[in-house]
Amino acid sequence: MSELDLEGVKSAHIGRRAVLCGAVAIALGVSADIASASVPAVGIKQVGKKLQIDLAKNKALGKVGGAVTIDLSNGTSVAIVRTSAALKGFTAMNLSCTHQGVTVVQQGSTWVCPAHGSTFSTAGKVVRGPANQALFTYPVTATAKTVTIG
Repeated sequence: MSELDLEGVKSAHIGRRAVLCGAVAIALGVSADIASASVPAVGIKQVGKKLQIDLAKNKALGKVGGAVTIDLSNGTSVAIVRTSAALKGFTAMNLSCTHQGVTVVQQGSTWVCPAHGSTFSTAGKVVRGPANQALFTYPVTATAKTVTIG
């Protein structure tokens, strides 16, 4: 996966896949930390092959650990995470687990695969397997007003 697929970006609702993964996580007893759960991004603008996210409209990105998600038309989801207070302290990553492709969900300060329990850091690095590769990340640029991925 080398390019961000921006065709038909959906951001105004939570996708069926996210709901199903959440239901599976609850059924498996994975506790959800609602206070730090990612939220769907708003204020997204497509600029060529890149996505630009308006920081003023995405308050979750104002604090370290905050995250927003974007559902793509190919069925995958991307998260933008505030990893530091620095102007460029953002990471954008594909939320498909590198073990078997199940969408990971945010649980506290980590991302957890509801299928087999792989755990990833806020920045997408493997904390616990069975996954042995980090989540795929996209290039990110940021200004005081926007974050651009792709």
